Amino acid sequence: MKLVKLVIAAALFTACSHNSDLYDPEFTEKNVKAQYSESFVKTFPNVDLDQSWDYSHKNPSYSLPSDMQSKVRTRAASYSLTTTDEYEVDGETLSWLTKKLPEQNSNRSLGSPFYMSVPDNSFTIVPIYQGKASSVWELHMVVDGVDIKVWEKSQDMWVKKKTDQADWTKVYDISKAELDRNTIGAAKVKTKGYTFENLPVGANMYFYLVVTRVTNDKYKNTIGIQLSSLVGQMLSLDDCPHPTNIPEGNEVMIVGCEDANNGDWDMNDLVFMVYGKPSVPKTVIVTDGTPITKKNTVRYMIEDLGSTDDFDFNDIVVDVSEVWTSTPHYVNGKLNSWTDSDKRQEAVIRHLGGILPFKLKIGDTELEEHQGVLGSNPDELYAVSGWNINSHNVSVQVKQSTNSTVYNNVVFPKAGEAPMIIAVDPTVQWMNERQCVPESWFYEP
Repeated sequence: MKLVKLVIAAALFTACSHNSDLYDPEFTEKNVKAQYSESFVKTFPNVDLDQSWDYSHKNPSYSLPSDMQSKVRTRAASYSLTTTDEYEVDGETLSWLTKKLPEQNSNRSLGSPFYMSVPDNSFTIVPIYQGKASSVWELHMVVDGVDIKVWEKSQDMWVKKKTDQADWTKVYDISKAELDRNTIGAAKVKTKGYTFENLPVGANMYFYLVVTRVTNDKYKNTIGIQLSSLVGQMLSLDDCPHPTNIPEGNEVMIVGCEDANNGDWDMNDLVFMVYGKPSVPKTVIVTDGTPITKKNTVRYMIEDLGSTDDFDFNDIVVDVSEVWTSTPHYVNGKLNSWTDSDKRQEAVIRHLGGILPFKLKIGDTELEEHQGVLGSNPDELYAVSGWNINSHNVSVQVKQSTNSTVYNNVVFPKAGEAPMIIAVDPTVQWMNERQCVPESWFYEP
């Protein structure tokens, strides 16, 4: 039905054009957009138009107090990651952490926001405990700006409820209820570790959880949100006992994580151990009054209507960011609050895949006209204001190919409209020229 309506609309526009001897720019724009919509539906027949075209998670990135931003990031991309053999968690360690981080008790006062510094030796990360949580999440490590997925909930983790139990049970198979997939009360826990080598020595790193799914609507606002060591959602604990099955000469630390920013703060939804010889990554506390720069970025991928059938969404690619400074404040040595300051907005034109001149408007700021340059990567930075990260008040005026004095107006689409602009995470790469994006891009996440 949606295709029939679009075809009829396009036919009516075409019929009307034969009844006018005058050039009607408004009609021409409507006709081009109708053709675009018709072509979009034909190209992506399984895509529901009645959806949001915002696929961005709005996850923050951070600049740390001693970031080496000027250093060329080459070594982080050449790191090696290997999975260890199955590791049985030392019983003393299990006993210690269940007392240190009791369930459904606020344990956040045991630590402070932190990041870490990469040692000059390899180190291993081992998940050793999974608490009661209805969310599903991934553990990530960011090293010198490079994001590395380490582990996802319940992966390669087994338990024995009783010491004399014959077989191990996969944590994932304990129950169909996500809340019950945990290691609480287990007599034994077995898991695999992840060893990292060739990371850039001395570079800053931090950990975060990202929630991928929830089974309790109470926490639905956490989906896609980073729960980071930088802002007090993890604990760095170095007073743990040295496990008997970790060789002497290795340094050992434990990190406890909270999986929701409105949860119980027991900090044990995931607990992982880090060990390395002679040292683990050095913990650096984000101290009272030390500012951290945060940035939220949305990438807009735009069709300029110069063609209505290529759908490469790379005619204009622009990253729009909100940047601010967050400063922690402590009371009696414990984190009490944060203040935000120095807020600003900026835009970077990353790529041009079209040849038509255009004017880009972001929030209250209209940039001067740009000439389209096929296949260029300008990386031009502009200060902007008034941008709304949720309503996406971004639009483009593009000179019509049939009349160089008239502009097509491209705005962020509403549900029910064929998209000419989509919002994605800044890690999403644009397509090659005239290469159609895959249909999977338009499935609701």
